Amino acid sequence: MCTTRVGRVLDISGRNALIEFFDGHTSNAIDISMVEARVGSYVEVFGNLALSLLSETEARKRRLAWKEIMKAAGVAK
Repeated sequence: MCTTRVGRVLDISGRNALIEFFDGHTSNAIDISMVEARVGSYVEVFGNLALSLLSETEARKRRLAWKEIMKAAGVAK
């Protein structure tokens, strides 16, 4: 099963972006060439590739779902 992650674009350098994910981790090696991301955009990421842009509302829903999954798994976040 493949799992995507959702995060917010903090900075852009060429075709790569610095993304802060919901778990607080960041990555500056996310390829955003497939989406028209800007600083502040929410993106869905698989591996190191941004697959799609998300609205703030959709990102908020995904964050709440992620928190519920972590809670069910017994991981406090």
